[in-house]
Amino acid sequence: MTGDRLAHLSLRFDAIYCIVLGLVVAVTAPFAASGVALSPALLVGVGGATFLWGAYVWRAAQQRPIRTSARLVMVANIIASLGLATTGIVAGTTVLALAAFALAIDVAAFAVSQGIALRRIKGSAAA
Repeated sequence: MTGDRLAHLSLRFDAIYCIVLGLVVAVTAPFAASGVALSPALLVGVGGATFLWGAYVWRAAQQRPIRTSARLVMVANIIASLGLATTGIVAGTTVLALAAFALAIDVAAFAVSQGIALRRIKGSAAA
């Protein structure tokens, strides 16, 4: 698979993941808040921000050339993954810790796929 194709697919899957996750977090905030010891308003805000980020990533997946968008999203995913891992370390509940670690792994996987795509794009440009 070419780097461009992989970058587009990675960004699209990343966007869908963020949009769905954001909606789930926002909609379930009143029910989930006590289980993770966070306020419903905070969860709604995080869900909304995640949804909006997903919408941005979906739009970024449409850009040509894809390289700049893929790099930006990859860096954001690395930062988000580190933030989620840190949240897991300092979490006040086991449920929140496990959720944060699971999300950190998911987000890191997207960053890896985007890094691979960028490497393939760079390799094809040099050839």
